[in-house]
Amino acid sequence: MPWSRNIKPAGGNADPAAADSQPSVTATPIRSSSSIKPRCGTCILRPHCLPAGLAPEQLRKFENMVQQFATLKPGEHLFRVGDNFHSLYAVRSGCLKTCAVDPNGREHVLNFHFVGEIIGIDAIFPEQHFADAIALVESSVCHLPYRAISQFAREVPELQVQLVRALSRHVFSMTSISGDFSADERLAAFLVMVGARNRLAGGSATEMQLAMSRQDIANYLRLATETVSRILARFQKSGLLRANRRQITLLNPDGLYAIAECMNPYSRCGINRRRADGGTTRN
Repeated sequence: MPWSRNIKPAGGNADPAAADSQPSVTATPIRSSSSIKPRCGTCILRPHCLPAGLAPEQLRKFENMVQQFATLKPGEHLFRVGDNFHSLYAVRSGCLKTCAVDPNGREHVLNFHFVGEIIGIDAIFPEQHFADAIALVESSVCHLPYRAISQFAREVPELQVQLVRALSRHVFSMTSISGDFSADERLAAFLVMVGARNRLAGGSATEMQLAMSRQDIANYLRLATETVSRILARFQKSGLLRANRRQITLLNPDGLYAIAECMNPYSRCGINRRRADGGTTRN
């Protein structure tokens, strides 16, 4: 059942020193770049997207299903609570958040979606979106009609595998902060995670321009905004990172990883451990 949209931001008061207030949410519809047809075969994100592993002929069929990508300005919606589910969306550029507003008007940030990730998976079962998807910065997404994609997946096992992997990543991201973890562990894990996602998209794992405000980060991590600012200051003082508004440089990624390691499910189950630099080590 859709929640109210009378937003009262959670996570405490905004940090004036951060100077990163959230963009206002608008009802402006997304703009479809109808003159540009996505080309999955030449996209640098293909290894991390649904067509990864498809043979050339399969890839051509997949490209014919992908509709024109849409562009969004900061604060614009990709979809809203209660919208019918028809498509998945692959993030080509930028960053989006999914969030919901409870009956008391408090916004709850559910997840952040980075380049190469799929949005909308959680709406497959109810066939209705239970969260708003909002662009945090100028962003673009590829429109993947679910019915056509799922029907094609019945014929192509490689695509079935990628769909299941996307489902698994979604479950992983939604449960990764579950548990009785400290504020330091939560924030360290978040920074390591953002760095890893930047690296997968071809960027740096240690130099990052955060798309989200500290208020959104605090909301997502279930912390107060002041707590996030205080921990960042302490991490900076101890030489773990350098923070300048939303520009974050990880000076000691291994140190942050050590703090966050208890939240790493790979470590908990004794298999490959994800390193801060994007590599892996075997226990």
